[in-house]
Amino acid sequence: MKKYVLVLALSLMFFGALAKAQQQPIIDYQGQPVVDSDLDGLTDQAEIQVYKTDPNNSDTDGDGYYDGPEALAGSNPLVESSIPGMPSIVQEGNLSNNETPWPWYIARASGLAGFILLYLSIFLGLIIRIPFLYKFFAPLYAMQGHCWIALQATVFAFLHGFVLIFDKFLGFGFADVFVPFASSYKPVLVGLGTVGFYLMIILTVSSYGRRFISQKLWRILHFANIILYAAVIAHAYFLGTDMKNDIVRNIFVYANIFLIILMLGNMFIRIKQNIIRRNSSTANSQ
Repeated sequence: MKKYVLVLALSLMFFGALAKAQQQPIIDYQGQPVVDSDLDGLTDQAEIQVYKTDPNNSDTDGDGYYDGPEALAGSNPLVESSIPGMPSIVQEGNLSNNETPWPWYIARASGLAGFILLYLSIFLGLIIRIPFLYKFFAPLYAMQGHCWIALQATVFAFLHGFVLIFDKFLGFGFADVFVPFASSYKPVLVGLGTVGFYLMIILTVSSYGRRFISQKLWRILHFANIILYAAVIAHAYFLGTDMKNDIVRNIFVYANIFLIILMLGNMFIRIKQNIIRRNSSTANSQ
C-alpha cells in the first residue's frame, strides 16, 4: 500500500511541476518571452517577421503539415503544393496553389517500380549459378522472366525521367534528363541515373539479341551490370524522396546488402568454376 501511495505522490509532484513549468514563459537570449500561440514549432515572432505565416494557425497553407516542420524540411509553409519531401530547387510561383504536381508523383512511383523490377531482374540473373536458389526460381527463369522483367524496368526508368520534363517544380528540360551530367540540379547524382538508364537499354537489348552476338561480347556487356547497379543505388539513395522514410530506407539498405552478397557469391562461384575448368584442361593436355 505504501508503494502505491509513494508512486501516486511522486506522480502528482511530477505533473504539478510540469504544469507549473508550462505556466512559466520561456525567455530567449534577449530576455523576451518566447510565444508559440498555435504550437506549430515556430514562434509568433518568427511567423510574423520571417515566414509570413499565421501565428494563430498551425497549418497556414492547409496542406496537412504544420508550419514548423515545413520550414525545417525546406518546403514553403505558404504554398499548399509545396510539401516536405519536394526537391529543394522548388521555385515559388511555378505552380498554382490548387494544382497537383502529378508529374512528380508519377516520377516517384515509376522510379520505385523501376528499381524493384531492376532488383528482381538482377536477382534472377544471379541465382542461375547458385544451385540451391536456382531450383526454386528455375520455372520463372525458363520463361525468360529475367529478360522480361529487365525490359519492364527499362520502361519504368524511361517514364521516371520523361515525366520530369513536364514537372513545373523542377523545370527540367530534355537535356537535364537524358544527357548524362547535364542537369542543373545535382548533375552527378542525376547523371548517374541517366547513365544507369542507358546501361539498362544496352543490357536489355543484348539479352534479347543474345543469339546475334558472341558469348564473349555478351559476357563483357553483362559485366556492366555492376556499374549499372552502383549508379542506380547512388541515384536512388541520395536523390530518392522516399529515402527520407526510415522504413523505406532500411528496406532499401538491407535488400541491397543481400543482393551484394549474392553478387559476391556469384563471383566466387565463377572464379571457382574457372579454376576447375583450367585445371581440368591442363590435366587433359598432359
